[in-house]
Amino acid sequence: MIRHVKLRTVVACCLLATSLSSLAAVSASTATDDDHPSRVVKFADLDLTHNQGAAVLYTRIRSAAKAVCLPQYNWLMEMREISAQCREQAIARAVAEVNAPALTAYYQGRTEAKR
Repeated sequence: MIRHVKLRTVVACCLLATSLSSLAAVSASTATDDDHPSRVVKFADLDLTHNQGAAVLYTRIRSAAKAVCLPQYNWLMEMREISAQCREQAIARAVAEVNAPALTAYYQGRTEAKR
């Protein structure tokens, strides 16, 4: 009997979480660029005219994106997908903001290799 109640509670919580996540997605889609959480990535020590510097900076950007886009509920598949999209968008924005040809080429090579 107690297990049945717990399962019923879990199912109700999952349905509630799914409903709330769809509302969060709607409110997130109306957010401006200033509303995104961010993390500063320093790269003054890197030479971005060479592939090695671009690779190191890309690793730093990817690490920062993972930290910023960490899913709150990792056990929900939908949250994992939202987190992955957040990371991809954060990396793309950071690469565009740096605007270094070697970093852009490295990023494009990495994203094309994933496809």
